[in-house]
Amino acid sequence: MINLEKFKELLSVPSKTYQEEDMVEYICNELESIPGVTYYRDDMLNVYATKGELSEGEYYPMFIAHTDTVHLKVDKIVVKEESLSRPYTFGKKFNNDKVPCLKAYTNDGTPTGIGGDDKCGIFICLELLKTLDKVKIGLFVSEETGCHGSSKCDETFLKDVGYITQYDAPGNHLITEICSGVRLFERDSEFFKKTLPIIESGFGCEVLVQSHPYTDVSQLKKKSDVCCINMSCGYYNMHTHQEFISIKDVEDAINIGLNMVDVLGLNKYEYTYKPIVYTQQTIMNSFVQTDDEPDEVIHTLNYIDVMEESDGIYLVDSIDSLPFFVSDDDLPELYDIIKNRLLSSY
Repeated sequence: MINLEKFKELLSVPSKTYQEEDMVEYICNELESIPGVTYYRDDMLNVYATKGELSEGEYYPMFIAHTDTVHLKVDKIVVKEESLSRPYTFGKKFNNDKVPCLKAYTNDGTPTGIGGDDKCGIFICLELLKTLDKVKIGLFVSEETGCHGSSKCDETFLKDVGYITQYDAPGNHLITEICSGVRLFERDSEFFKKTLPIIESGFGCEVLVQSHPYTDVSQLKKKSDVCCINMSCGYYNMHTHQEFISIKDVEDAINIGLNMVDVLGLNKYEYTYKPIVYTQQTIMNSFVQTDDEPDEVIHTLNYIDVMEESDGIYLVDSIDSLPFFVSDDDLPELYDIIKNRLLSSY
């Protein structure tokens, strides 16, 4: 069981993008209290922590999250325990059973976003740092507006890392394979073949392997030669005042991280990033050959991911853009716009 009071304490720290100083200070105070941990902050306030010394031939597992949330800063975040039903979330319909959750309110009882995206990830990383003997964590600022912190990551910190796991996806059923157009691992790799059953067993369900519009792991993948992955960490209704966290999903995510290290060990799982080449020749559905020998070539028809929700759809630019929501009421208007533009092109 996780320490709920400690988790609530972290969740009550405001961390709006570009106003993350309180969260960074909280994290550093926590790091000071963990035996055997060394850490530092860079000029952007990214936090890097290491525990344990490697023997010859060993590499650190690394876990990451981001410190910012989208929610406006309020005077006080009051975190309450409630029993809630998990909503339809990015391809998965949950039953109506209520599960123990955490939800946030202002002093006057108005719901305010709890910031599970990505305070869940921060908490999980800190718990793994406390438990594991040899591990690194990276906590990066200002992800929500374009991965500003991780794009300036200290690359020297990654030199002795064997694989990187980010906790920054909703629900308990998602794995990121491609992020911002960057492939994180190969499906036929030893890394993924070992990791997939650990995640599915840990969450107790079949997971969806998908593309993700963006998060920090894409930036680290471009700076390293190891396999990376991003996974669910138990938050729901992200980016809304009704956001909440499933306690069990967070516990499961922590156990998955521990089991990953147990199975993968302190080894290096190599995967060198090669840029995906996108072409404009979508009508002929042709592929462009280049001298750069890209990892794969994708045509522009694959730029847009469509994820169905119970009351509409999310449209996601699979290269480098924010998802946006189109409600069922607005879908007919969107259809008319697309139809008229296509007709006008003939």
